[in-house]
Amino acid sequence: MILIPILIFLAMIIAKTQKGMFACFLVLVATKSIIDAFWDYKFGALSMMAIQGVLIPVLFYTLLSERKKIPIVWTRTANIYIIALSFGIIWAVLSKPIHFVEFLILNINIYIGFILIPLLVFDKKRLRLLLLAIMVCGIFPILVSVFQLQTGIIFRERDTVGLTRYVGFYHDAFPVRFYGLMTLFAILLYQTIFKTKDFFLNGFMLFLGIGAFVSIYAVYSKAAVGIIGLWVFIMLLFSKSKTKQLFSIAVGVLGILLVFGDVVVENIEQLFSKEVGYQTGEVTDAKYTLAGRGYIWEKYWNIWVNEQSFFFQWFGDGVDRPLHNEFLRVLMVNGIIGFMFLIIFVFKTITNLFRINKNIRMFALMLFGMYLIDSIGLEPGKYYYYNILVWGIFGTLLLRPHLFIKQQNN
Repeated sequence: MILIPILIFLAMIIAKTQKGMFACFLVLVATKSIIDAFWDYKFGALSMMAIQGVLIPVLFYTLLSERKKIPIVWTRTANIYIIALSFGIIWAVLSKPIHFVEFLILNINIYIGFILIPLLVFDKKRLRLLLLAIMVCGIFPILVSVFQLQTGIIFRERDTVGLTRYVGFYHDAFPVRFYGLMTLFAILLYQTIFKTKDFFLNGFMLFLGIGAFVSIYAVYSKAAVGIIGLWVFIMLLFSKSKTKQLFSIAVGVLGILLVFGDVVVENIEQLFSKEVGYQTGEVTDAKYTLAGRGYIWEKYWNIWVNEQSFFFQWFGDGVDRPLHNEFLRVLMVNGIIGFMFLIIFVFKTITNLFRINKNIRMFALMLFGMYLIDSIGLEPGKYYYYNILVWGIFGTLLLRPHLFIKQQNN
């Protein structure tokens, strides 16, 4: 089994040497969901995901010398974000040197992510290929989810509020719902930009979209429900073709109902039982909501307030912890200064939103909204590929708006 990720790494290297960086990037995008399934496989001391993390700066380092081609408004945004994520990691050099190296490689990858797609995707042909690669990436987790649902075989035992989560081969629900959401996003973007009458391609996107909805639903993620709800609101608010968007949403909902039947409503109610219980008074402690994350936040907030020294409160201690909140994580790792830079980044991103062409601003708002929701219960700054896609596409929307204007002719 370990040969599969090794063969993918070799394919990336061969694509880079034979076809160039864009071909290498397409291999990375199309196969990332497969690599992540090998999260617990190691080659020596490094996991498969860590090896890929090391490969990315090696394969794409030359892009750093081309960053001057990127307008300063975007490189400045990237710099602010990297400072927010990196300010306190220097203190880990002495206490946890291995973690320092991991942080360093992670943040280099994230910085490359801000310029990778804007530099490599400069025409509609490349944008089309990138969106198709994102869809291809979604096939593997979708097929695994469907297989589990049909056979009842559970590869990883995960549950939440009494519901079994069909996470496939992954460590938790995040990869399944992230790849599902990005598949839906790529389909929406493709159908908005490109006018295609290809029966097989349209059929492929239709069934893939239904499969993505099913796989997202089957991991029972509150964040996923929140993100889809936000995306639906944004599409109905900003989209010119509201009928088309309503049809797409209806197809996804119908797909879930056809697979799961009447139990859908019951499972959604069960998923949010703690939150509903708190509103009705049955649950008296708000910390029970959001899968008990309130207890985690309270624990580490008390540590930061009562146990951290004044120096570490301001400059961070560089120690990573399972906080399930990006803002609290940055505060502890990078201190008040790092936290302030993260807030500046959020406001800078909002400013950039208004710089994006109003006809395509909807897509940037969807990505930014997903990031904010994920930052509440997750830690997006610890996932380099998440940042490569989210900020890479966001930056391309900002810097190359002509690529996203609807194509009139095939």
